[in-house]
Amino acid sequence: DNYRAWLNKSAEGEKKSLHVVYINTSLETKAISSSIIPTITCTSSNVLSTILQASHQMGPKELQICYGPDTYMGDNLVSLLDAVIQSGWSDERIKADLHPSHDRSTIESLRDNINVYPSGNCVVHHMFGQSVVDTVNNDYKDAYVTAHLEVPGEMFQIALRKSLDDEGVVGSTSNILNFIERKVEEAAREVGVGSSQEKRRLQFILGTEAGMVTSIVRSVQDILDSSACQNVEAEIIFPVSSEAVMGVEEGEVGVNNNSTLEVVPGVAGGEGCSTAGGCATCPFMKMNDLDAVHDIVDMISESSANNELQLLKHLPPNRLQGQTINGKNAIELGIEPIVYMREFMREKKLSDELVERVESMAA
Repeated sequence: DNYRAWLNKSAEGEKKSLHVVYINTSLETKAISSSIIPTITCTSSNVLSTILQASHQMGPKELQICYGPDTYMGDNLVSLLDAVIQSGWSDERIKADLHPSHDRSTIESLRDNINVYPSGNCVVHHMFGQSVVDTVNNDYKDAYVTAHLEVPGEMFQIALRKSLDDEGVVGSTSNILNFIERKVEEAAREVGVGSSQEKRRLQFILGTEAGMVTSIVRSVQDILDSSACQNVEAEIIFPVSSEAVMGVEEGEVGVNNNSTLEVVPGVAGGEGCSTAGGCATCPFMKMNDLDAVHDIVDMISESSANNELQLLKHLPPNRLQGQTINGKNAIELGIEPIVYMREFMREKKLSDELVERVESMAA
């Protein structure tokens, strides 16, 4: 209800309005949004390019971009654009690094016309604690800092400040991975081949979910192996507080010595986050695993009435089936923002249909 009210109020404004909604929202949220205001979905990888292109096509001073429901990501987008202005990026750099049709003036207008939903955040990313921020600032001043767009303000600000000097990155998980790969490749070239030289250790603060460490380790190993470099090491540091670390005591399974084994990620209460800090593991991202996938495949291949009933339980909620919103099919309304995003990713511009909807509503 709060989100619907925010959308209705945003749509009543004098400016043209486009709603950019995070892809992870429910189909029901997308459907309701589409019935109120022209809506396009986004991911953390394409949200910046989406708002830049929308602003270019419909005018940075005339278009209001309503972003939700993830407040952290919306606020971080505004902070990112503000940093571009405050740090003195030239028009040429903006055109080269952000969008070829933007400059300082249009970026400032875009920043001022982003309307962020004020009351939504990821329950997992909300768990960073002040102790984590203090540790990063005090003990890892020389480390590269990465942060996902959904990470809370202070952690994001550290990475954002670092990113302006190419000592960090903010963005999606793919942006983070690409940054780490590039830094390791640069270090491997600088150090050169051989084992007689002094080793160089790169430290990366990983401000996102720990599940991507597998792809990071694999990629770093491939880079170092392919360059025959033995003098570069990459250390990945998870920003979790001490309360977010689980201790495995002597005598427990897998522990054969007399010391306590500290395990990260994990919290004393079980797998997941602690309110004291940490985004080491996201319980929602761990809901799908290989065992579950294998079970589904087995049920599909071994067709039976019982298996069909079990498979039905894995389907998403069917609340919109047969429903209409303002006389329109609810499922079609929910799918529409996804179609607009796919068109944008394919054509690199917003579809004429979406632009016409925005323009007609303003008129």
